[in-house]
Amino acid sequence: MATIKDVARRAGVAVSTASVALSRSAPVSDEVIAKVEAAVREIGYVPHGGARSLRMGRSRLIGLILPDVANPHFAKVAKVVESACLAAGYMVAVYSTSEDDDRERQILTMMRMQRVEGLIIIPTRSDAAHGAKIVKQIHVPTILLDSFVDGLPYDVVKLDNVTAGRLATDYLIGLGHVRIAATRGRSNVATGEDRLRGYCEALKSHGLALDDSLILEGRFDQTVAHDSIDRRMSEPNPPTAIFALSNMMTLGVLMALREIGLSVPGDISVIGIDDLDFAQIMNPPPTVVAAPVLEMAQASIAALLEEIDRKAPPTGNWQVFAPQLILRDSCARRDV
Repeated sequence: MATIKDVARRAGVAVSTASVALSRSAPVSDEVIAKVEAAVREIGYVPHGGARSLRMGRSRLIGLILPDVANPHFAKVAKVVESACLAAGYMVAVYSTSEDDDRERQILTMMRMQRVEGLIIIPTRSDAAHGAKIVKQIHVPTILLDSFVDGLPYDVVKLDNVTAGRLATDYLIGLGHVRIAATRGRSNVATGEDRLRGYCEALKSHGLALDDSLILEGRFDQTVAHDSIDRRMSEPNPPTAIFALSNMMTLGVLMALREIGLSVPGDISVIGIDDLDFAQIMNPPPTVVAAPVLEMAQASIAALLEEIDRKAPPTGNWQVFAPQLILRDSCARRDV
């Protein structure tokens, strides 16, 4: 294992200088800091930020890595996990990846420095290439929440996202809609891909052809979804209904339609996945396919604490939760 001496040697500085550059405990030039940090990355040195925890044998710290803690959906997850951990005698360190896989790897390195005893991760990507990169940085019991990563052995707690996509699309088709747009998520993220697969399966089961012009960019982002709807509604053959694959995209869709001057659901119907805490004060309150966030978060921390106590390898078990259709006022029957 690399040491601070190895870092100093690679950076061409004294050991004391390397230590100070990492801890920022005394003035050091930006040039020296850059050299030391480059050396850390090159040799894979992990500072012993959890030295005291090592002496005690336990850190009692859980790492929770989310896409965006400002998103109400993930904030609710953080609240539930934090409460469950405190009840079990653990603290929680919460970090946001901003859906950036480089940032995710940086956070995992920081979690190792803090000697966390376990991790709950909503991963930034689901492909095997990404899994091969992050698995090298995970050395504690880990639960993948809300998604999965191909090739990783960890337990998974997730929503049945294919069924969620089917539920939303079936409901719109049942109201008479045949031109249904969908704002998709980011590529290489199983959550969005599965929801879109449910959408496609629902169309096929009703004998409706997939129209690529109705698959719109969304990337789980409010602004991207807003702009995609703004463009598509000005083009020929616009949709009569829109399926937003996440809560933030639902907000972007509704904002764009309001700006365009279209009435929901009078002119166009909208359905989303993931509920909104403030749905009842929205105009109109949106119909959604909701995930049981409370139950999923509780299941993830229960599985993690059991794995920590068991001190055994992960089982690769999947807990898949059923979505629920919540009917409100953003969808209406389409007159043929």
